[in-house]
Amino acid sequence: MFVAWHPGATQAADLADLMFRELCADPEYPARRGLGIPVRFRTAASPDEAPAPVPFGKSRRTVVFVLADDQLVASTHWRQYCAELVAQAGDSDLVVPVAISDCANLPPAFRQLQAIRLDRTPSELHQDVLMRDVLHDLCKCLDPQGTKVKVFLSHAKSDGLAIMGAVRAQLHDEDRLDDFFDAADIPDGVRFGEFIIAAAGSTHALLAIQTDTYGSREWCRIEVLEAKRHGVPIVVLAAVERGEARAFPYMGNVPVIRWRGPETATAVAGGVLREVLRARYFPLRVESLCRLHGLDAQRQVIPHPPELLTALTMRGGSAVNGVGGHLLYPDPPLGAEELAVLAELDPDLRPVTPTGLLTI
Repeated sequence: MFVAWHPGATQAADLADLMFRELCADPEYPARRGLGIPVRFRTAASPDEAPAPVPFGKSRRTVVFVLADDQLVASTHWRQYCAELVAQAGDSDLVVPVAISDCANLPPAFRQLQAIRLDRTPSELHQDVLMRDVLHDLCKCLDPQGTKVKVFLSHAKSDGLAIMGAVRAQLHDEDRLDDFFDAADIPDGVRFGEFIIAAAGSTHALLAIQTDTYGSREWCRIEVLEAKRHGVPIVVLAAVERGEARAFPYMGNVPVIRWRGPETATAVAGGVLREVLRARYFPLRVESLCRLHGLDAQRQVIPHPPELLTALTMRGGSAVNGVGGHLLYPDPPLGAEELAVLAELDPDLRPVTPTGLLTI
């Protein structure tokens, strides 16, 4: 993935830095669990120069985001550079303009391309909107024939219905994640229990709206368990107000977003899309690493750190196609204390990250 911007564009430089930290790794927090997507910058030392070309064709898919502000669209060098990007991109590649200035002023080569519209977005929402749309584009790039990301909205009706409605309405309005699902969508005459269990274990992601009564509701617990058993990415929207008598233990080991009102919806969408992208990208990354270093790629791969439920699900079946019990999960590695607990349940399970795999 590449990010291009005019060297005089301070806001664009800040957005490029955000994209690197969110998609690749955060240099300030090296232990943070990033996505590990290679992000390369394309800018120039002087406003009178164009940056280095993008090496289309060197990767399975190449995506270029061009952060276009007034300085970029006014530059002859950059307008030509944008035209070259569009002309050189292959059928499996993607060039996405990000309109920081008026979309009508984009370089001619971008006029026929759908742009991420920051020009009509309040400045305080630029980062959330940009990351939401970038994550959506990358998810789509890894599943070009797929439908829009479909998310199961898991909530307790007694105190979570209003938040669910606000989240759903906002996300529908944003036209990025408008295929959300909740129990109200069950067709008439269908056995709702079977339908809910099947849906929770087969959608692209599950958003658990954690309110005061969520952990006490049987169906909420069932939905989380089904999602975890089937490897469905989970994000928790923390909306507890007074407290919980008992926190549901299987809602751990997943990202948590704090509910601050309807304005949180864009960040919620980005959080969900980040986990969907992780689930789609990490197995491909492992496959590429194994191929590059001549390692056996026939290993069990999960896009999240293992936990006791993971070990229980895999117990007795740790070996995959004759390979030992190596279970590959994203860096950074778990601490020795967590690994010791997993080993108590299944001594044959050997969790390892890609970095650790290279040392075996």
